[in-house]
Amino acid sequence: MPPEPSFPPSPEPLAEPNPIDRVVRSGLEVEQRLRDANAAELERRTRELRYREAVDQRLLRLGIGGAVFLLATAWLVADVILTLAVGWGELNGRPFRLESGVIIAFLTTSTATVIGLFLVFLRWLYPQGPVIPGGSADRAPEGRGR
Repeated sequence: MPPEPSFPPSPEPLAEPNPIDRVVRSGLEVEQRLRDANAAELERRTRELRYREAVDQRLLRLGIGGAVFLLATAWLVADVILTLAVGWGELNGRPFRLESGVIIAFLTTSTATVIGLFLVFLRWLYPQGPVIPGGSADRAPEGRGR
């Protein structure tokens, strides 16, 4: 049986760390504090940007909602004026006559357009599911469908 190798005894830990160890430890502590401060600043900035985005989106939806409402109101007023003008036979004191097919087509398409405009706006205002930036909201989640 070969003799077991003998290892030199491990040095005793020094009571006080050498200057290099102190500098390394203090540098690590500073890095840790900076990392914590950067993480806190990043979190604060992220919350601030999300809040600002929500406010901007709210203002945008208010503005577009007002524009959609005004457009739909003007369109429906035009429908009513056309209907009354055809019924009375005059518009601004002048004789006014349209074929019944033209009146039906105008009223039908304008009504469908106004309803479609409101539906598009309402679906944008109140989305049905999670909206993924750059993705499609109607895509089936993985593992489902097919």
